[in-house]
Amino acid sequence: MLILTRLPVLYLGFIAFFNCYFSFGQGNSASAFEKKTHFITGIGGSYVNVIDEGISPLLYNGIGGAVILGHFQEKGKSINTFSAKFDFNNPSSSISNAEMYTYRLEGHYQRYWKLESQEKKHLVIRPGIDVSAKWALRQHLSFTNNSQHIETRFSAAPSLMIVFPFKLWNREFELGSFTSVPFLTYATRPLFASTRFSASVNKEEVEFFDYVKEGKIISLGSYFKWSAQYYLYYSLKNGNGLRLDYFWSYESYKALNPIKTGEHSIMISTFFKI
Repeated sequence: MLILTRLPVLYLGFIAFFNCYFSFGQGNSASAFEKKTHFITGIGGSYVNVIDEGISPLLYNGIGGAVILGHFQEKGKSINTFSAKFDFNNPSSSISNAEMYTYRLEGHYQRYWKLESQEKKHLVIRPGIDVSAKWALRQHLSFTNNSQHIETRFSAAPSLMIVFPFKLWNREFELGSFTSVPFLTYATRPLFASTRFSASVNKEEVEFFDYVKEGKIISLGSYFKWSAQYYLYYSLKNGNGLRLDYFWSYESYKALNPIKTGEHSIMISTFFKI
């Protein structure tokens, strides 16, 4: 059973704390975060839980690392973000002591719209969309054959951004969160641990596009993913910035061999003004 920390209550507690003890300076904060473009680089660590019944019915968990590159642009009426994140983890089973390596490359395009009725408030809510693509490889170290399991996802999700700018010690900060739940996903899901898909069964070598063939379109009935990101952003006087991020996600796919994954990760990112 996956045990995942739920943080919305803690997040609301943070907001209440800042609301009571710090001045907001809303007018200055709003102008400080408008019409800016940044190049993002980040590094961090993660902890994952995996039950992939195409490989094993046991729970695997373990730690790993991640790097992220991105592009952030804030305009008068919208916010646009491109990001690419690479993760590596080494989960193991406490029952069998078996190990696996997991690799994941995930890209996101996010767009959020600024609502005039919201921009003058201390707590700003912005609706948006999140379009993502993911490629994941699991390598089971105890198998001599059929040891690899590769899958892909292409998802479209409504998203929500919550922003709370404030001033502390005469410095500009921003506390915020992003959350999304995909409503439509194209997924490839091999039945067992193997790099061989039906699109490439007669080939000696698997080509990249074979990994996105023979997939199917799925929705909330068989696929559910809830991801959330909480961040604290510090704006430097030269236009650059630093951001501390906490990511949380839960994913469940009710395929012939079901899969459930959960993740916690912390990232430290730099925002370079361009």
